[in-house]
Amino acid sequence: MTEARFTQRPAIVTGAARGIGRAIAIRLASEGAPSLLVDRDATGLAETADKCRGEGTAIETLVADLQDRAAPRRIADAARTAHGAIAVLVNNAGVEFRGNFTAHDDAAWDRVIDINLSAAFRLVRELTDDLAATRGAIVNLASVAVVGFAGQAAYDASKGGLATLTRSLAVEMGPMGVRANSVAPGFVDTEMLKEAPDLAAVAERLVATLPIARTGRVEEVAAAVAWLASERASYVTGHTLFVDGGWMRR
Repeated sequence: MTEARFTQRPAIVTGAARGIGRAIAIRLASEGAPSLLVDRDATGLAETADKCRGEGTAIETLVADLQDRAAPRRIADAARTAHGAIAVLVNNAGVEFRGNFTAHDDAAWDRVIDINLSAAFRLVRELTDDLAATRGAIVNLASVAVVGFAGQAAYDASKGGLATLTRSLAVEMGPMGVRANSVAPGFVDTEMLKEAPDLAAVAERLVATLPIARTGRVEEVAAAVAWLASERASYVTGHTLFVDGGWMRR
């Protein structure tokens, strides 16, 4: 087990059923964080919870759709009931729509923005008092998509917005003792990448040009999130940490 750094520092992780979210949940659990894990996928969420409980920490789950405006209040209430005031909020949940920007109808655009960006804002708003009381930390999952790629206008906009929201939160919440940072993964070996063959082809071509010429591992992203959420990063706020194999050196 990793050194316990989050004992009595309850956490919420959204999008915890698979991929990067699952890895973050497991990493925080290994460092002692009692957690509420959130996702729409009940089966995947239960699998993640079992892995986290194997680390010896208290884990609860909540099945929720973050496009539902009522979800942030449900999440906040469930987390407080289970673990008390929340000290770590990881906004990881994300969806994608693949297609030319003219193919983004209003429903597709709204779904991506609601889940990837607006839900993060609403969760922070719901948990502001908790985070201030615990002098907590927010870590939002952005992406190298902030640079803009073809075929994913809503996703890119949501991740760029999330990085900017993070900086605004750092400014407004710093006087409360709350830090806000984001992690921007590059091309990481996840289900989302595998489910988009056109993006996977782009990734294969671009990864070959990186200083670290491979796709990332979910555990590497989780390590960055855990660092930013912990007191090891106590003087870091308003920052976007690119975990990308050197992509953003460009």
